[in-house]
Amino acid sequence: MQKNVNNSMLLTKPFLYKFKNALMECYGYKNYMDFLIVPSLSRQKTLSYLPLLNYTDRCYDEVDDLLELAKDNTFQIRTLNFLYSDFKQNDTVTMRLDIDTKSSERLFSEDVKSRCRNKVRNAAKKNDYKLVYGHNAQDIEAFYEIFSDTMHKHGTPVLDKKIFYALAEEFEDEIIFFTLYDNTQVVATMCILLDEKIAWYPWGGVKNSYANKLAGYYIYWEVLKYICDYTDKKIFDFGRSSYGGSTYKFKSQFGAKPVKIDILTSQQTDIYSKYSLASQIWKKLPKQVVDFIGPKLCKYLVDL
Repeated sequence: MQKNVNNSMLLTKPFLYKFKNALMECYGYKNYMDFLIVPSLSRQKTLSYLPLLNYTDRCYDEVDDLLELAKDNTFQIRTLNFLYSDFKQNDTVTMRLDIDTKSSERLFSEDVKSRCRNKVRNAAKKNDYKLVYGHNAQDIEAFYEIFSDTMHKHGTPVLDKKIFYALAEEFEDEIIFFTLYDNTQVVATMCILLDEKIAWYPWGGVKNSYANKLAGYYIYWEVLKYICDYTDKKIFDFGRSSYGGSTYKFKSQFGAKPVKIDILTSQQTDIYSKYSLASQIWKKLPKQVVDFIGPKLCKYLVDL
């Protein structure tokens, strides 16, 4: 059954090629066969297929050749396991919504939960929000302002801004930075990468003071609506979550369902507990410090 997974459910090789090029340009990663070599501060090297991606063009049972290439090395391979159904608290999953053949109106009425629909409507009614999108320097700068604050809030080092410029150069029209404004103030952002049949949301955030103004609900729906009505994508991928966690519950309100991410490594570990203490410390560091250290540190973190 696993072997018959529709290719539209996975990323394509052209997408992976562009993504690898952006990482090599920004971080100087070296290529080793299908892997990228991720250095560490301890000088240990990890073979990653592929950094920052939750999954690639392989299912969990289609990686024997990669495991053979990586043997005797430290490695990490992330794959999707479509057969996994016995979900447990804190399982690593990606949240996905089937949007094939659905108009945004039908999606809103059939998939989005009623409470979520009310919050989207209230956000539009009570605020003067305006959504802007593109992939030029202005879009990237506006996106990064909110994204860096959000990463600090969650205790995670922020990616170097250069990676988004590199991705924009590689993907051109296939990367979109959505920015939500309240008058002239940026209040929420989402970065969407487009593959042949998948729209993937890996990065974004909401300004702290606008969480109670439902900015997150508004931008999620408006972006989902745009992808549904103006592209031919079959799947909207809301990105990685911890099963049962807060982001999992938020994304579920829009109809997203979990697909298990199998993380194959030479040293099995739970990424959500591995960095728990470090995350708590990171949150307490001054913003100026994390903005300086974070982008440099990310190059060495294979679990991002």
